[in-house]
Amino acid sequence: MLDPKANERRAKNYTRPLTRPGELAKAWREAGLTDVAETALHIRMDYASFDDYWAPVDGKDGPHAEYAATLDAAARSHLKAAVRLAYLDGEPDGPRSYAATAWAVKGTAPA
Repeated sequence: MLDPKANERRAKNYTRPLTRPGELAKAWREAGLTDVAETALHIRMDYASFDDYWAPVDGKDGPHAEYAATLDAAARSHLKAAVRLAYLDGEPDGPRSYAATAWAVKGTAPA
């Protein structure tokens, strides 16, 4: 929304291979594994404050940090201010908890 060029990066990040339901299990079956089962793991990501939430963006790893590193100082500041407003959502800064999902798969290797 703030950066039209970011749409391409976002699409790439959220539509990578093996990120949709069934894709990981299909890959395991195609690799010859049997009794393949896939499930979604849901966890809560807890943050003490906005600064805690934003800290990975200031780092060097992951798609958010990679994207932020492409921005000049003004654009980065604008992004941080917009994300802070969303995080606060009209409430005082403090703890928040957000859901995260990961795919897990298991299978049996052929003998």
